[in-house]
Amino acid sequence: MAQQNQPRVLGTPPDLYDGSPNKATAFWNTLANYYAINDGVYTTDTQKVSSALTYFKLGTPGGNWASDLMQTALAVQPPNYGTWNDFKAAFEKQFIPPAAQMEAIAKMHSNSMGSSNFATWYLDWSTQARHTGVDKISKMWAFQHNLPAPLQVKLLMLSPQPTTLDVLVEKAQEFDHNWQIFGGSTGTSTCRRGSFRGSWRSIQHPRIQEIKDDSAIEIAVTQLQRGTSRK
Repeated sequence: MAQQNQPRVLGTPPDLYDGSPNKATAFWNTLANYYAINDGVYTTDTQKVSSALTYFKLGTPGGNWASDLMQTALAVQPPNYGTWNDFKAAFEKQFIPPAAQMEAIAKMHSNSMGSSNFATWYLDWSTQARHTGVDKISKMWAFQHNLPAPLQVKLLMLSPQPTTLDVLVEKAQEFDHNWQIFGGSTGTSTCRRGSFRGSWRSIQHPRIQEIKDDSAIEIAVTQLQRGTSRK
């Protein structure tokens, strides 16, 4: 008889949240609505908060944030998850920033390097990144995905992978600098070098170009030797 009187869970819980600011409001509305229509099942703030923390995706900024809250709550006996209002305030502070901060986050993710000079582009990109208030993982992801594809590939080939934004930027700048030198190594002008680097997306792997250059040199030497022998 007791089981028959047990309230039935209604609605659908939200998809696991990864911490993306552009998904934060929709996620919270779905989450809050889910617990509102199931207030007969989740009757205390502890039940609601502890359950809500399981809807954050592991291995993402959102999951890491939820994991930290769980650790804090479980560090005392009995576990203390705080109130639902406190949880809501903490979530909004972490994932629903003010309009200016949202604008900076949007620019951080959309400001691609393209054919720009690396130093000039990074100065603008890093200015926006500093105003976002997001964690280092989000900044590293945005930085790398705003680079031209071949430069991204070079960074992915690093072993071990950089664990800080500073190291990632240093390696990217080093690769970009070497690419510029390689582009101007055949005696081309500064303008030529600029246009060469500007074609980051279409240029083949440097090693392929090195092989072609070596082959061209061998052909030139062979032709010179043949011309000498005919004389």
